[in-house]
Amino acid sequence: MGGRLANKVAVVTGAGQGIGLAISERFLTEDATVIGIDKNESILNVFGSARDKFFPHVIDVEDHQKLTSCVETVIATFGSIQALVNNAGFSYYEDVLSTTLDQWRHTQRVNVESQFLLCKMIAPAMVTAGYGRIVNISSTQAIAVEPQVSAYAASKAAINGFTRSLAVELAPHNIVVNAIAPGCIHTPMCVIDGVDQTESDTFQEWYVKQRKIPLGRPGDAEEIASAAVFLASEECSYITGHVLVVDGGLTITF
Repeated sequence: MGGRLANKVAVVTGAGQGIGLAISERFLTEDATVIGIDKNESILNVFGSARDKFFPHVIDVEDHQKLTSCVETVIATFGSIQALVNNAGFSYYEDVLSTTLDQWRHTQRVNVESQFLLCKMIAPAMVTAGYGRIVNISSTQAIAVEPQVSAYAASKAAINGFTRSLAVELAPHNIVVNAIAPGCIHTPMCVIDGVDQTESDTFQEWYVKQRKIPLGRPGDAEEIASAAVFLASEECSYITGHVLVVDGGLTITF
């Protein structure tokens, strides 16, 4: 008996580290064929023993020409793409008064525009096949914001709206579209100026000891991957347009 994603071809962006790497690993465990996209060449060195199922591509999601070529090659090779996980993301840590227009636009290009374009590239093949699963990675910053991430928070709020709109448009084609909003997850994005924020005194006191996160700890990337497997599987047949919050209860304390 195969895994939950057997015979499925999945494209995962930001697949070289953190949440994207964890999602790729879980998808492979569930017998998917994974097309991993990341701007860093380190992606070429992951999952060496699974190269018959994992196909890495070094592409910056801002490079629309290379993304288009990659998607066209994948569809030509495998016939279709059953799942898309838009995970690539980026954040500046600046307050609004310090954020430049270039920083704002860069954040939107990586976090919003790339998801829009990949959906436009891949959805037609899903429509033809009459089946698809799209999972957009959002953030709890779109729900309960903190200082110095205005551009990031705005981009993730845009993804929530885009997810709902796309879900309505693609539902007649048996394509479900959902998002995951991770809370404080222990990944490389937690490291700011060389300091892991989940290990700082402030985080430990406020979020852990005082239970601002009711479960009393940051999450692991693998816990986001578990949610992604469900949303990309046959089990997610009657859920669409939903933003699944995976945050240890953080947002209910705001």
